[in-house]
Amino acid sequence: MIVAWLSAFLLLIGAGALYLASPNQILLASPLAGRGIKLLGIGGLIASLALLLTVMGSATAVFTWTTGLMLLWSVAPVVIRWLRFRKEQVG
Repeated sequence: MIVAWLSAFLLLIGAGALYLASPNQILLASPLAGRGIKLLGIGGLIASLALLLTVMGSATAVFTWTTGLMLLWSVAPVVIRWLRFRKEQVG
């Protein structure tokens, strides 16, 4: 169970790092430059998949990993835009 939670944490860190390195992200004024943040993201995603492969079968692990990535990369921009909209309405 701890391995699954660690995998989810690494997936969150990896997806977040790659999102912040993207030029199309809307959280920061400019993307985080450098290869370090991209390597952190890729390394987190690979480690997450490797941990999932130790806990479950290969097809289930890849499906869970891909679904987690889609969820994080789909929900994050919507939530960030919604929070900024609420902040603009208040102030």
